[in-house]
Amino acid sequence: MSTIDLKLRPGAAAAASITVPLGASRSWLDWTRLALGTASRVVLYSLLGLMVYAAAPAALGWSPTTVMTGSMEPRIQPGDVVVAKPVAAADVHRGQVLLFDDPDQAGHLRLHRYHDNGQAGQIVTKGDANPSVDSTPIDRSAVIGVGFLRVPYVGTPFVWAAGHQYGHLLVTGGLLILVVLLSRNDRYLLRDERPASPRVTAPAGRRVQRRRERRLRRLKTAGGAIGLAAIGGGLALTLVVSGGAHAAFAAPTANPTSSFGAGNYDCLQDTYNSQTSYGFPYNETSGTTTADGSSFARVGTLSGGATFVAGSCATNQSPYLQLDGTGQVTTAVNLTGQAAFTIETWFRTTSAAGGTLAAFTAAQTGTNTTADRALYLTTAGKIALGVRPTSSTTKATTTSASYNDGAWHHVVATLSGTSTIIYVDGVAVVNDTTNKTVQTAAGYWRVGYAPLSGLPSAPTNGYFVGSVDGTTIYNNSAQTASAVQARYAAGR
Repeated sequence: MSTIDLKLRPGAAAAASITVPLGASRSWLDWTRLALGTASRVVLYSLLGLMVYAAAPAALGWSPTTVMTGSMEPRIQPGDVVVAKPVAAADVHRGQVLLFDDPDQAGHLRLHRYHDNGQAGQIVTKGDANPSVDSTPIDRSAVIGVGFLRVPYVGTPFVWAAGHQYGHLLVTGGLLILVVLLSRNDRYLLRDERPASPRVTAPAGRRVQRRRERRLRRLKTAGGAIGLAAIGGGLALTLVVSGGAHAAFAAPTANPTSSFGAGNYDCLQDTYNSQTSYGFPYNETSGTTTADGSSFARVGTLSGGATFVAGSCATNQSPYLQLDGTGQVTTAVNLTGQAAFTIETWFRTTSAAGGTLAAFTAAQTGTNTTADRALYLTTAGKIALGVRPTSSTTKATTTSASYNDGAWHHVVATLSGTSTIIYVDGVAVVNDTTNKTVQTAAGYWRVGYAPLSGLPSAPTNGYFVGSVDGTTIYNNSAQTASAVQARYAAGR
């Protein structure tokens, strides 16, 4: 402490002695506040730079989009914002990352790489992290633009919100408020916002006051310089982290640690017999494809509101597929539906809208077709197997009980030349000997959606809302009761 004699304003009774705190402690406090304030502004300027970098190209007609899944890892991560630049159709070529209308989900976009040329000028696309190409090629007219800019992290809150990770949002919001407050912590230094100093008469006091004013001027000058550096540094960081204009889109990168398209739960290896055409255990943790565990190793492609839900290796706790009423799983191989077949799946729902569990359709995607060999729920929650014995007739076998009770159920529907049998939780609940024939036709298997128009008691909307697991298709055989019971006993 130092004591300085000051003259009071006119009318004061006498001179007074005022104690003024000086020295290293105040200087250290000022510099600490300046450092914290500057560091906080660097963070804020960097975030602002990222947001401007992501949004500004929209003024040029470019298309920013937030990446929600990991199908393009490691080049493009969930939470990145990718800006697609419109280009002429002639300038679209292999290796480019394309933003295009999702062929499997109307009104949605997909961001995948141009992998190969398809038939009739179509484009075959593929996610870098996916083991197989997308099931549906696209027309060049569906391309909105070519990936040109990648802005990291900006869309992460949207990914958290979509995944219901509200805790992440609250913590990040709290930290952002703290950074804003810290960025204003040193404003009294930079603006010299302090009360007017009383006139100092003592020589020693004047020297102390001059030193303090010089120190404040240095802080102010340093703060201004560091502030400018922070602006430049924040924008530079934006460019460096984003990888430049084409860094993320030049070519695919090896992704040896990717789990997309392969089960991430080594303990969950379903066993399939030689009659299995498709076996989807849905053991992935994320991505847009699901692996087929059968010997054919075919791939199913997720669209729209079809997402993986994590689980564990415990019995009946495995991961599964969630369908929100807009999504489905499509397949790419055209098969010939035989006179005998079996559809098996686990499902759980509380919906009164009904919907398709699995079905066979003439078209791989879209709604302009009709379903055959369709396992679906009616609006009453009853399970039905609908078929088309001829091109002009339909028939369905339906359970008497409803199963939209929110519990997991194992359903297996078989059709042979003898009857249709529907098993629920290992027990045959209906055996219909009047429904035993079906057309032999070519088509594709789907899960979660099919156009059910014309089938008895079919819901108007063919989309299923709920959870499915362990979907297995036996395209040319009716499974026996003992096989069904063994599958149910193994659990999901």
